[in-house]
Amino acid sequence: MDSLPVNTLLEFHKDTLQTIRKDYNLDKPGSMDQAIDVLHEWVKKQNHFEIKDYPREYLERRIIFGKGSVERAKSKIDKNCTLRTLTPQLYKFIDFKTELLYSDIGWDVLLPKMTDDYYRIYLLKMVGKRYDHDIMNYYRWTVAMAEYMTAYDYCRGIITVLDFSEANLVELLKLLNIVELRQALTLLIDGYGVRTKAVHIITPSTTVEVLVALFKQIVSAKLGQRIQIHKDLDSLHKVVQRDVFPEELGGNERSIVKLHDEWKDVLSSKEFQQYYDKMRAASTNEKYRQTDKLNEEYMGIAGTFKTLNVD
Repeated sequence: MDSLPVNTLLEFHKDTLQTIRKDYNLDKPGSMDQAIDVLHEWVKKQNHFEIKDYPREYLERRIIFGKGSVERAKSKIDKNCTLRTLTPQLYKFIDFKTELLYSDIGWDVLLPKMTDDYYRIYLLKMVGKRYDHDIMNYYRWTVAMAEYMTAYDYCRGIITVLDFSEANLVELLKLLNIVELRQALTLLIDGYGVRTKAVHIITPSTTVEVLVALFKQIVSAKLGQRIQIHKDLDSLHKVVQRDVFPEELGGNERSIVKLHDEWKDVLSSKEFQQYYDKMRAASTNEKYRQTDKLNEEYMGIAGTFKTLNVD
């Protein structure tokens, strides 16, 4: 890949490709191609992979999201494929334009502009006072967004911002099922593997302590230490670049409602849905895994291979 293609949803700095490759000592002529070749050959030899042919641009992004490590990229691809097998409910097809159901009380996007230090911001803003719909379709939406990011983004990682300043956190907590939440976060964090620099939660409610405690039961201790709570936007703006945010959060970007609609259009498009159908099939057949030892890190996922009669 000689340059980053123009994307309707995601913008890049002019030197993004060169700068991030340099972060991982992959900027010298031929070094990235060599890394991709190694990863490509490894994928082809994995008997348990249902799909073994990925575009070179996709493999490059897996290496970049693995902080330049081919070994880490191997691990994340294997986990991603395995978790597609373990959690097919998170990949069930839904019509994002008609079935998302939360678009009147909550919006989430990957923001168009990168921060000056090449991070992408994932922003969720909730304003609901009550929640009458199942949250599973929201998880399916975020998985589709992660799939899109893996196919098209190029960044050092993400900064997650959860704006609950206008939401009823007590009602939101009632909606959460810890098993479903664990499955979704495991897939997003361990499967897609994009580095999370920090998690910022905005709310004046003391109920946030319950939410943070719930998160810390699921995520790694390292990520748990990166959770920061802000009572207002002024506190957030002291630590996260302000101008890239939409107008609702005091930035210069267009409204989060408009951005969310643009994401719905793209993720619902025929082009992306055809691509997503192919990636849904990138799962595993455990009969052909080269080792008969089940990885203990999957044992916390409901419906693990304990029930699949692995040879």
